Amino acid sequence: MNIKDITPEHLWQNGINPEGMLFGPNFYPYNPRLKQFSRDLRSHGQISEALLWKCLKGKKTGYLFLRQRPILNYIADFFCYELKLVIEIDGASHFTAEAQERDAERDRQMQAIGLTVIRVKDSDVRRDAEMVAMGIMEQFPKKEH
Repeated sequence: MNIKDITPEHLWQNGINPEGMLFGPNFYPYNPRLKQFSRDLRSHGQISEALLWKCLKGKKTGYLFLRQRPILNYIADFFCYELKLVIEIDGASHFTAEAQERDAERDRQMQAIGLTVIRVKDSDVRRDAEMVAMGIMEQFPKKEH
């Protein structure tokens, strides 16, 4: 899917309310009210996010990743525009039935705009963030940095 094809009409057709979202030719639609919250999360994130960020930042993978990026009405833990990839770290709060339903809906909406969502366990990142990053990146073409 081309990012320019993501219009309010496209979102409505996929069961996503685009009300209040910003649209542009060079970014995925997002709720601007989440921008400050995403900035706050960057400076007060979880330890597992900091560990994985050390492995992804600065194009260490060959790709540029962004941290705590607003997309639609959500904030993605990590996002790579070039790969159309969202990485989410799931802690214990994500394993309840209600949370899994919310996560499934979030993933469905991200996929509706052409993004791939990969979820990793917080405990795996804490155990070996580098191995988690390598496992994720093995799924994509290798790019020299």
